[in-house]
Amino acid sequence: MIQQAFDAFVNGDQFETAVMSSTTAGFGGSGYSVELFEDGTFRVLWDNEIGNRYVSPGLILGIPQYDQDTITDLQDYGSDADLSFALDEIRAEMRAKLEDSA
Repeated sequence: MIQQAFDAFVNGDQFETAVMSSTTAGFGGSGYSVELFEDGTFRVLWDNEIGNRYVSPGLILGIPQYDQDTITDLQDYGSDADLSFALDEIRAEMRAKLEDSA
Protein backbone atom coordinates (compact mmCIF):
# COMPACT_ATOMS: atom_id res chain seq x y z
CA MET A 1 0.00 0.00 0.00
CA ILE A 2 1.44 3.35 -1.08
CA GLN A 3 0.22 5.15 2.06
CA GLN A 4 2.05 2.64 4.24
CA ALA A 5 5.28 3.21 2.28
CA PHE A 6 4.83 6.98 2.57
CA ASP A 7 4.29 6.81 6.34
CA ALA A 8 7.31 4.54 6.77
CA PHE A 9 9.45 7.05 4.87
CA VAL A 10 8.34 10.33 6.49
CA ASN A 11 8.38 8.81 9.98
CA GLY A 12 11.55 6.78 9.54
CA ASP A 13 15.26 7.23 10.06
CA GLN A 14 16.01 8.12 6.43
CA PHE A 15 13.68 11.11 6.15
CA GLU A 16 15.86 13.83 7.68
CA THR A 17 18.92 12.61 5.79
CA ALA A 18 16.96 12.52 2.52
CA VAL A 19 15.77 16.12 3.01
CA MET A 20 19.34 17.24 3.68
CA SER A 21 20.56 15.35 0.60
CA SER A 22 17.84 16.95 -1.51
CA THR A 23 18.79 20.38 -0.16
CA THR A 24 22.48 19.85 -0.89
CA ALA A 25 21.72 18.54 -4.39
CA GLY A 26 19.48 21.56 -4.93
CA PHE A 27 22.50 23.85 -4.80
CA GLY A 28 23.62 22.12 -8.01
CA GLY A 29 20.19 22.16 -9.64
CA SER A 30 19.21 18.60 -8.76
CA GLY A 31 17.28 16.95 -5.95
CA TYR A 32 16.10 13.69 -4.47
CA SER A 33 12.86 11.77 -4.73
CA VAL A 34 11.29 8.86 -2.92
CA GLU A 35 9.80 5.95 -4.82
CA LEU A 36 6.88 4.38 -2.96
CA PHE A 37 5.80 0.81 -3.69
CA GLU A 38 2.50 -1.03 -3.21
CA ASP A 39 4.18 -3.57 -0.91
CA GLY A 40 4.82 -0.79 1.65
CA THR A 41 8.51 -0.33 0.85
CA PHE A 42 10.30 2.72 -0.52
CA ARG A 43 13.65 3.80 -1.85
CA VAL A 44 15.32 7.21 -2.03
CA LEU A 45 16.76 8.16 -5.41
CA TRP A 46 18.93 10.98 -6.66
CA ASP A 47 16.87 12.64 -9.40
CA ASN A 48 19.64 12.12 -11.96
CA GLU A 49 19.30 8.35 -11.38
CA ILE A 50 15.65 8.43 -12.38
CA GLY A 51 15.92 9.94 -15.85
CA ASN A 52 13.02 10.86 -18.10
CA ARG A 53 12.42 7.33 -19.41
CA TYR A 54 12.11 5.61 -16.05
CA VAL A 55 8.69 4.07 -15.52
CA SER A 56 8.10 3.32 -11.86
CA PRO A 57 6.04 0.37 -10.73
CA GLY A 58 5.09 2.60 -7.78
CA LEU A 59 4.78 6.34 -7.20
CA ILE A 60 7.63 8.87 -7.22
CA LEU A 61 7.42 11.99 -5.04
CA GLY A 62 10.03 14.73 -5.02
CA ILE A 63 11.64 15.43 -1.66
CA PRO A 64 11.44 19.17 -0.92
CA GLN A 65 14.46 21.13 0.19
CA TYR A 66 14.97 23.19 3.32
CA ASP A 67 14.11 26.86 2.89
CA GLN A 68 16.71 29.61 3.31
CA ASP A 69 15.78 30.29 6.95
CA THR A 70 16.43 26.67 7.86
CA ILE A 71 19.72 26.65 5.96
CA THR A 72 20.76 29.78 7.88
CA ASP A 73 19.87 28.05 11.17
CA LEU A 74 21.97 25.06 10.13
CA GLN A 75 24.89 27.35 9.35
CA ASP A 76 24.52 29.25 12.63
CA TYR A 77 23.77 26.35 15.00
CA GLY A 78 25.06 23.25 13.21
CA SER A 79 23.84 20.02 14.77
CA ASP A 80 22.11 22.01 17.54
CA ALA A 81 19.63 23.51 15.04
CA ASP A 82 16.01 22.52 15.73
CA LEU A 83 14.75 21.15 12.41
CA SER A 84 11.47 19.72 13.71
CA PHE A 85 9.26 22.56 12.41
CA ALA A 86 10.90 22.53 8.96
CA LEU A 87 10.63 18.74 8.74
CA ASP A 88 6.94 18.87 9.74
CA GLU A 89 6.31 21.42 6.98
CA ILE A 90 8.08 19.21 4.43
CA ARG A 91 6.06 16.17 5.60
CA ALA A 92 2.84 18.17 5.13
CA GLU A 93 3.93 19.35 1.67
CA MET A 94 4.74 15.79 0.63
CA ARG A 95 1.45 14.50 2.09
CA ALA A 96 -0.45 17.05 -0.02
CA LYS A 97 1.42 15.89 -3.15
CA LEU A 98 0.56 12.28 -2.29
CA GLU A 99 -3.11 13.16 -1.90
CA ASP A 100 -3.06 15.08 -5.20
CA SER A 101 -1.64 12.04 -7.00
CA ALA A 102 -4.40 9.71 -5.76
